[in-house]
Amino acid sequence: LRTAPAAAPALGGSRLWIVVGGGFSGARASCATCDRDGVFHRSKSLLIDGGIRVNEKVDAGVELFWVSSRVEKEEPVRTTFILALAQIRPWHTQGFFMRAGMGIAFVGNGIYNPEGPELEPPYSTNALGIAYGAGWVFKPHRCWTVQVQGTHHVAAIGELTTTDGSTIRNVIGNYWTAGVAIVLR
Repeated sequence: LRTAPAAAPALGGSRLWIVVGGGFSGARASCATCDRDGVFHRSKSLLIDGGIRVNEKVDAGVELFWVSSRVEKEEPVRTTFILALAQIRPWHTQGFFMRAGMGIAFVGNGIYNPEGPELEPPYSTNALGIAYGAGWVFKPHRCWTVQVQGTHHVAAIGELTTTDGSTIRNVIGNYWTAGVAIVLR
């Protein structure tokens, strides 16, 4: 007699999920007038994701990612990514996942408001934000667990004004991150 294979356990107890974690990022900025090798900077980052499970293999949601970098020896410039996110688990019984997102990045040290507090340049500028990566969720069928991941976030900034008032054109920020997060499902 042949028996039917055992069903895979369901993921967590809810269709909703949230991920909160941090990591270490290596950033590379380049521009039309920068040294060909670019400018590198290491920093810490914070990640918050939330969304809904579409099916056993696909999640959809929103990502908030904060990181900073340095361009041409200026003070670190903070970057905030707000992305629509899709996450795929090719083998839903295992912990491996791949993720990709696209949205907007806010780059700078504050949004300029003539009636608000005085800000030092660079002010925030909008950028196209893209991210992709992969990771592993430990014990993926529990309501809360831990995941590790590696991601690459790209901010196509375009033009950035430095604290001395000069303009840097065609700026691209690349952020490679290795991190750990808590997953609640």
